[in-house]
Amino acid sequence: MYAPPKYDILLFLMIIIAEKMVAGGSCLAKIDGKAVFVPGLLPGERADIEIIRDKKDYAFARVLELIEASEHRITAECPLFGRCGGCSLQMADYGYQLELKKKMLEDIFQRAGVTTAEPIEVVSGDPFGYRSRFQFHRMTAGVGLKESDSDTPVMLADCPIAARPIREGLKDGTIAKRAAERNSETRFHVFSDGDALWQEDADEDCEVTLCGRKIGFDVRGFFQSNLPVFQKLACRLNEDFCRWGTPEDGSFLDFYAGVGTFSVLLSDHFSSCTLVEHNKRALHQAKKNLEPYSGKSRFCSCSDDAWPSRAESRKQYDSALIDPPRQGMSKTALQWFASSKIPVLRYVSCDPVTLARDASRLQEAGYRLIETTLYDFYPHTAHMEACGIFIR
Repeated sequence: MYAPPKYDILLFLMIIIAEKMVAGGSCLAKIDGKAVFVPGLLPGERADIEIIRDKKDYAFARVLELIEASEHRITAECPLFGRCGGCSLQMADYGYQLELKKKMLEDIFQRAGVTTAEPIEVVSGDPFGYRSRFQFHRMTAGVGLKESDSDTPVMLADCPIAARPIREGLKDGTIAKRAAERNSETRFHVFSDGDALWQEDADEDCEVTLCGRKIGFDVRGFFQSNLPVFQKLACRLNEDFCRWGTPEDGSFLDFYAGVGTFSVLLSDHFSSCTLVEHNKRALHQAKKNLEPYSGKSRFCSCSDDAWPSRAESRKQYDSALIDPPRQGMSKTALQWFASSKIPVLRYVSCDPVTLARDASRLQEAGYRLIETTLYDFYPHTAHMEACGIFIR
């Protein structure tokens, strides 16, 4: 049973029926026409709730008692579900989670006026044992993750979504011991691939193999947490290049390049690439990762806002891959791409709302969204990632 987070403010109680799930994972209900957002419910469920924050046009509530449950509601695998803030959808069977996410993405696109030539496809993997990257918190007697809607961590003795080396390290106390001995801050990073486990302070550089190619990165930096699904994305992008690719002597723009992951994985499809990244530490790592392809790689250290003023922005590109942070592209970068006339844009998004916003602007500029794929990198959470292919 879902255990609601603790709040201090109780305004009033009532019974509602959840209508649909919206971005962020809360369910939408209506009280006298007013929108009420309730986490922990599934569409069609009936519950006794309390309003904990009341605004003029909408309100937030929490579940007091579930009166009528969905047929898709199940018992969560993790005994900490409802306390630990890591997962929010373990109360739903996995197939239904994917249905909900697809419907949420369709609704977001519809509200933004975005049209796609093909139905949205969903790509997924194993919903357990998938997560290779965590930011844990060192505690007096172990390690933990933050509680739901709280800065207080809850201690973990196990985590069913963690990749095997991390899960074993939690169970046998290895991760907690290393954190107690070496970590100077409360929060620290761990990453695993195969049998390997890297932990901040004890380790620095990680190296993973994707599609037969090695990619290195700092254990403290960001890297995709679901390697099996990320490999599916990489394979799909390689296939897409065969359909909507560049000439063999074509040029490729890797925008928000990070450590150069996509340039490495797609290097067979272009004769030259330009990587744009503002984080100098990440760009330094990208240069190391692209050493086998140094003859075709150029690096541009600048922000997205500064990009249009750089000489590299005045070159002609046959295709581009855009992988922005959660806030999407800056207005300056979006305007540059909208007027760039690059034949093929691939947009990898970690936030469907900003993807829809940027897609709307690109469509206004003459691009067509010919394919959209939702990648479920984070099962049991409301987090969605998607890849859209735009052509003009």
